[in-house]
Amino acid sequence: MKFNFLNKSKQAPNGPEARQALTIFFACLLIASMMLSPFLLSISMWGLVAVGLWQSAVSCRQQGIVRDARTVAAWRQILMWSFRRLFQRPPLAFLLLLLVAPTLSYFWSADSAYWLRRVQTRLPFLVLPWVFANLPPLSGRQLRLVLYAFVWMLLLVCLGIAFHFALHFHEIVAGIGRGDPIPVPRSHIRFSLILAIGIVSGAWLWAEGFYWRNPRERWALAATTVFLFLFIHVLSVRSGILGLYAMLFFGLGWYVWHTRRWVVGAVALGIVVAAPIVAMKTLPSFRMRIHYMIWDWQQYQQNTGGTYSDAERIVSLHTGWHLWRANPVFGVGTGDLPTEVQRVTREQYPQYSKEPKLPHNQFLYILAGTGVFGLALSLVAFFAPLATSLHRRFFLFSTFQILVLSSFMVEYTIETAIGVAFYLFFTLWFMKMAEGGESA
Repeated sequence: MKFNFLNKSKQAPNGPEARQALTIFFACLLIASMMLSPFLLSISMWGLVAVGLWQSAVSCRQQGIVRDARTVAAWRQILMWSFRRLFQRPPLAFLLLLLVAPTLSYFWSADSAYWLRRVQTRLPFLVLPWVFANLPPLSGRQLRLVLYAFVWMLLLVCLGIAFHFALHFHEIVAGIGRGDPIPVPRSHIRFSLILAIGIVSGAWLWAEGFYWRNPRERWALAATTVFLFLFIHVLSVRSGILGLYAMLFFGLGWYVWHTRRWVVGAVALGIVVAAPIVAMKTLPSFRMRIHYMIWDWQQYQQNTGGTYSDAERIVSLHTGWHLWRANPVFGVGTGDLPTEVQRVTREQYPQYSKEPKLPHNQFLYILAGTGVFGLALSLVAFFAPLATSLHRRFFLFSTFQILVLSSFMVEYTIETAIGVAFYLFFTLWFMKMAEGGESA
């Protein structure tokens, strides 16, 4: 079965194939824009909204709910119907709680301007669950095709990064020695997480025997996945590498549990354990990043790490814990978190007070801003998709949640636009794949 992007059939251009094609186009654009462009990220999300509205209008016409979609009253009915669709699916509806918690903190936030920016960042927790509740049905092949395109997009971006690295090798390596990242189009931390799930997606597609046109594409897919695996070590961004290895260990456990092939699992485990050791010996960027991390920790222990990344992260955790202990139920308010972090850092860690970091742990960030109240709502949202056994049994969905959890331990992942898009899109896409019968 092949998916026809150009829709050359004799069906009307506004038929289901057109909506499916637009869904795949905007999904691919959203993935690309995570890596490249905040402007295109907005365009892709609103494109998916338009497809969701189109599909909702068609469904309402087919069910006789509306007769003429050219009236305001008809679109009001269509919107009401589409939101009922959302709330009929609890795993999607519960994700809205990740918007509700910071929104309600308005009532105990003095800095309304910063509060508004934080709420705007989390608006996709309303938009994208609604979109996925109302998208047209997609086949398993179409869903996989988006992941397939994702792997090739990653290859192109990584080749561009590698070319720039080669042109400026000595300056970039010297920067790594000072704790600077290798330049990437956008956030190096978020990009490393995207790269990590891209590697696992490529390996999964290969194992599933997926190809677009020709079976020989699988050789290229395998080579690309290996290249991306090597390249994430060259980038040496610890969040991505930590998440990747967490997924690999989880994947090995999954494989052995389902196949009982203990010998194969033991060999694969040895390869996974040996990979970072080999990278340490052979890749200068990876080796320098490890040495810098050790040196940074030593500076913190000597209380001289005021301008170093890891020391500032550790201080941010102490600060976030202090703020939560002082405001356990509702936190200090999402809008006031930067001001309070600055105050506590200035009082308790003056050498780190120039540009103090917000708590570099997603759960602690939530606790400091919205207290136990916000964390309780957030945990319901995080675990609601996992409560469905259909989702849990799908390998990519469960593995992605492992990546997200590892990221939450060291970053406030969903407090940036790219982080929200990353978490939401892949969670929702893998849920859709699981519900479409794509199980490992």
